[in-house]
Amino acid sequence: MAELASWNEGATRRAITDFVTQVTTAGGSGFVPPDERIATFDNDGTLWCEKPTYVQADFILRTWGAMVAADPTLRDRQPYKAVAERDMVWLGSLLDHVPELLAGIGDAFGGKTTDEFESDVREFFDTVSHPTLGVPYTKVGYAPMRELVDFLAANDFRVFICTGGGRDFVRVVGHEMYGVPRHRVIGSSSVLEYRDGHLVHTTTVELPIDDGPGKPVHIFARTGQLPLFAAGNSDGDIQMLESARFGLLVHHDDAAREFAYEGGAEHALTEAAVRGWSVASMAADWSRVF
Repeated sequence: MAELASWNEGATRRAITDFVTQVTTAGGSGFVPPDERIATFDNDGTLWCEKPTYVQADFILRTWGAMVAADPTLRDRQPYKAVAERDMVWLGSLLDHVPELLAGIGDAFGGKTTDEFESDVREFFDTVSHPTLGVPYTKVGYAPMRELVDFLAANDFRVFICTGGGRDFVRVVGHEMYGVPRHRVIGSSSVLEYRDGHLVHTTTVELPIDDGPGKPVHIFARTGQLPLFAAGNSDGDIQMLESARFGLLVHHDDAAREFAYEGGAEHALTEAAVRGWSVASMAADWSRVF
């Protein structure tokens, strides 16, 4: 099918197209009405490249660096100390320092209006390139996954991005990169407050975050149902994938065209074999990556 032009012929492509045919064939045993066709896609590592660092992590680290330059006294405490000293070991294990991470994010963005935050994000995407691929971050989306989003939308699926990263960060480029409108971006967020005519980011994180078991919670809260089709790439997507009728796991096994790694996806790969999820091998299933 031309709609999936970057997908090689094989079991994964057939599984996708067969499933879509099954749920869209009126009168068939697997038919699902259009208003119940929900598809959810993780973002980092599923829709765009997440190595050598998360895109949003680059944005945050640059913000912290600018804060240290403006106020050198910040060098005495984390996470700013690690930024100033280029402590890549500490920065590479940010998720092991959640209190400092959340405090730093609160310092950086707490009190900003949603318009101010969006302006900062837009400037980042307009001026910063991927550190090893050498192209703007808006060009590191996966072509086969964009085709899959379009294929599902053409078959009356409502497609949502369900990111463990920042909802309001991804909303800035979600339509540009994937054709997904901002109201269909689900993700982690600070708590917002309405102050003096503006929506403002607070220093409090909305819980649960949109990762692991938080993903089905966020999806149901937004849509009123669980997904029919779900795609992810990591252990943080397991609960979303198991909540869907069709699960697709992207496997990063192409060191030549992208990156090859299984760290953070070991349990998901095991679950895929047990639960019968389809696994998309970048090396074997995709004729091109970007």
